[in-house]
Amino acid sequence: MEVVDAEHLDGYKLLVAFNNGERRTFDFAPLIARYPMFAPLEDIDLFKNFSVSDTVEWNGGAIDIAPEYLYEHGAKPYPQGEEFSASMAAEPPAPYGNPA
Repeated sequence: MEVVDAEHLDGYKLLVAFNNGERRTFDFAPLIARYPMFAPLEDIDLFKNFSVSDTVEWNGGAIDIAPEYLYEHGAKPYPQGEEFSASMAAEPPAPYGNPA
């Protein structure tokens, strides 16, 4: 598993593309808060200044994360292959079974 592309979304979230064609949204905020090795990324300017090799990395590889972790713990974009929008959140869910 390798990262082939990444895009900053907002805050500490990245949209990460993998070599199998799938994408995942990954929120780094919990890692930054919990693990000292990620603490420098609290500086949002540093966080946004990532690069992609076979994973996402910062400071020339001084800070990185296993691509498998990003894949396994990232969320699939909603809906599959499309970006979530506020209008989707406003739509009521479809009813289950036969409507009365």
